[in-house]
Amino acid sequence: MKKLIVFFLIFFFLIFQSNAKKIIIADISDNKINIDVGFQGAKLLFFGVIDEEGDVVVSVTGPRKAIRVRKKEKKMGIWLNSDTKIFYDVPSYYYVAATRPLEQLKAENLLKINQVGIKNIRFEGAEEKEKEERNYWIDGIVNSMVEAERYNPKQGIIKLSDKRLFKTELNFSAELVDGEYLVDTLLLKDGNVIAARRSFINVSKSGYGEKIYKMSKNNRLSYGLIAVFFAIVFGLFVHESIRRFNA
Repeated sequence: MKKLIVFFLIFFFLIFQSNAKKIIIADISDNKINIDVGFQGAKLLFFGVIDEEGDVVVSVTGPRKAIRVRKKEKKMGIWLNSDTKIFYDVPSYYYVAATRPLEQLKAENLLKINQVGIKNIRFEGAEEKEKEERNYWIDGIVNSMVEAERYNPKQGIIKLSDKRLFKTELNFSAELVDGEYLVDTLLLKDGNVIAARRSFINVSKSGYGEKIYKMSKNNRLSYGLIAVFFAIVFGLFVHESIRRFNA
């Protein structure tokens, strides 16, 4: 199977080589992820071919959303929300892989422009704050996303074969949200982008997970009543089990 994939990559490479000076061809083993009850994450193979030597960088960005961030302060021994800000265009997921560590690519400005690397992600919101204070809020968002396993602080590794074929494994945690994920591939050389490609991965809920999600959105009252009912039943079950165990 792998030999067949490589064959088609080389075939398309030869076809397009005459039509473009610098190209990059890439594909994913599966462009769809289904989230069901018990979903533990997913691993997808990302592979491709380049027509010129260089460094390959792949970034995965989840659907961008607006989030509300609260700042807590301790007053009279009690932690209270002292300030609240809304940030927009915040990626719900982020992962990056490259043939070399990003700091060794000598393309700091280019990576910043293309939002490659967690530290280069741009957020909108709280522009009225001073730069230092605004960065404090942004660091809080990033740290929360890392703790929630939605941002991967570890850079993935892209392997090159014969300086033309590349492959890497895209790792997705169980904390995925549904929506369209962007997979951007850049070919860098001497600090410049000489080829680029964008792919897509569709993440959607399925099975009981999808039904529960739709009920929570479309029938909130019924969803709330059912949730309370099961909570009461579970509480009574635990109470009765403990009582019999201690009897």
